[in-house]
Amino acid sequence: MNSDEPELHRHHHHKHHKHHKKTWTPWKIILLVLGILVLAGGAFAAKVYYDVDQTAKTVYKDKGKTQNKRKANQAVKLNKKTPFSILLLGTDTGELGRTEKGRTDTMILATVNPQTKQTNMLSIARDSRVTIAGYGQKRKINSAYALGGIPMTINTVQSFLNVPVDYYVMMNMKGLEQLVDAVGGVTVDNDLDFTYEGHHFEKGPVTLDGETALKFSRMRYDDPRGDFGRQLRQQAIIQAVLKKATSLNLVTQYNKFLQILENNMQTNMTLKDVLNIQHNYGDAMNFKTKQLKGTGQMIDGQSFQVMSPNEVSNMSTLLRNQLDLK
Repeated sequence: MNSDEPELHRHHHHKHHKHHKKTWTPWKIILLVLGILVLAGGAFAAKVYYDVDQTAKTVYKDKGKTQNKRKANQAVKLNKKTPFSILLLGTDTGELGRTEKGRTDTMILATVNPQTKQTNMLSIARDSRVTIAGYGQKRKINSAYALGGIPMTINTVQSFLNVPVDYYVMMNMKGLEQLVDAVGGVTVDNDLDFTYEGHHFEKGPVTLDGETALKFSRMRYDDPRGDFGRQLRQQAIIQAVLKKATSLNLVTQYNKFLQILENNMQTNMTLKDVLNIQHNYGDAMNFKTKQLKGTGQMIDGQSFQVMSPNEVSNMSTLLRNQLDLK
């Protein structure tokens, strides 16, 4: 993969598939699976806990050498309901035969505050032009992962927005496809009639399996909203998966979800973290979506989203307030 490939060369060739994304709230799937512990009892509950614990250990990977953006007295204590942030990443690895590291073409920074009973979800455009932390050059923000993995990605987001990234969850594209298929497909409301990769998506309710869900989430060039329209479709798919999963009998199917997570996800959240969030942050599950829009610009043959200092500063203030950081 040539990370410096001019965007113009890809603009008219969708089949290069540089625009795949997704996955944001996989940690909610863990919470969903854990929820059956409330309904299950005795030996079965113990078996479920053991299986979930094994999955949590398998997918755990720490942040590595990242800059600590919190002061000592601001440390996150989930048992004390400290507001926290989580960076949700979707890579273009794991689908269409890809095995290389890829890029984080989906980036959402969620700030969770149980006091305000709110979770802000900031979608960061993959083409946002930022200084890559530790690299010293301005590039597309989604290249940080290809250049330096999770540490460089987290440091870049922290530097760009001046907020701490406490946790991260990353899932590859194959995981999204498998999750959609695992719940038996999903139905979402489509607000734009379009055809992409040989499949026509009519305006109105559309029913998607894993393969068509990925296609639905990829398209952006035929959407007048560009990357932001794509982000809305991605959110719709994730929400539909979560809604469908809650209606399933997870007592008999939870292992299927755990296997998908093990094969496609990594995070620095432990099982104890997840249980604390489930217990202490239920009031914060009122979601509000945010976007940094910027302006589209061509620079050195590549297309970028360029944010004004004022727009970034205003968003930083909003996020820091949400995290109770003064």
